[in-house]
Amino acid sequence: MAKLILLSVLIFTIALPGTAARDPNPMRGLKKAILWVALFNAAYAYGVLVLVPRFGFG
Repeated sequence: MAKLILLSVLIFTIALPGTAARDPNPMRGLKKAILWVALFNAAYAYGVLVLVPRFGFG
């Protein structure tokens, strides 16, 4: 499970901006990419700081 959490960073680092790049409006796509990456980083930090120690993975 801990490896999956670490691997998710690699997957979402490529997937989120790639998905936002398909937007026809470049500025809107950039804003989406920034928002999605920021939200993912917040969720990842929560997962690493709260969930991983709670479940005993680390």
